[in-house]
Amino acid sequence: MDVSVLTPSYGYGRFIADGIESVIQQRGLRLQHIIQDAGSGDETLEVLRSFGDRVEWASETDMGQSDGLNRALAKATGDWIAWLNADEYYLPDGLRVLVEEGERSGADVVYGDCVTVDREGRVIGLRPQHPFSRLILRLYGPFPESVSLIIRRTSLGGDPWDPSLRTVMDWDLYLGLAAEGASFHYVPYPIGAFRQHEGQASDRGGRRETRHVRERHAIPTGRWSHVVGKVLHAIGKLTAGSYRRQLRARPLKGLDLRWFKERNGVDTFRLLLDRCYSMRTNAGRVRRQRAR
Repeated sequence: MDVSVLTPSYGYGRFIADGIESVIQQRGLRLQHIIQDAGSGDETLEVLRSFGDRVEWASETDMGQSDGLNRALAKATGDWIAWLNADEYYLPDGLRVLVEEGERSGADVVYGDCVTVDREGRVIGLRPQHPFSRLILRLYGPFPESVSLIIRRTSLGGDPWDPSLRTVMDWDLYLGLAAEGASFHYVPYPIGAFRQHEGQASDRGGRRETRHVRERHAIPTGRWSHVVGKVLHAIGKLTAGSYRRQLRARPLKGLDLRWFKERNGVDTFRLLLDRCYSMRTNAGRVRRQRAR
């Protein structure tokens, strides 16, 4: 298996089909999609059953998102691990691009850019990243977005996500990997869509957890350190051409990006590549796939 996609789930039945479809329609890879549901009482289980054996899933009480990820990881057989939350979805060829870059570079963590979308899957904006810096990771905070990266399975031990963390478990994971000497590699390509909506877990506070992670990894707690981190992050984006791509994506705001569901979504993705990444060949291949 090339990639095992891990999805922690709870009460996102209205979104989760988008994520599953975006995994199923990835091309050129052997994929395993594992959904660890925490006992949802909405339509989640009905949606999961509708996909038959195209997705592996379990629904049981857990201690939160991090615990769900650890449980899903225990079932993973892929060489690479991807993390897709239940309200997110992948963009065309995203996982293939990451795997190819990972095999070429030998990196342990490979990441790209993500697009923010609203609850209906319409573009809000592009979130381009920049080449990795351990100093920026420590001082600025969690980057890249979890929806836009893969991690080599051999770099993850048992239970790498801290179950006590509910909002900054990604930052803690990246810091731990970097401390162990994992190499990070950036590829400028739009990998996934991060959905912004009311009630999402990332909006539910996190100051206590942030302090805890800073103490765990011996990160300065003074306000100046975060200011320095923001400046370095901005410089990284500037030198990588990320702000230019961000500006060029603005005319796409409000357009449907659900490429696996709507023809308009394929056209939106093609425009995104043409305007911001100059990857017309990939865009054409996506169009042909949807036409079949």
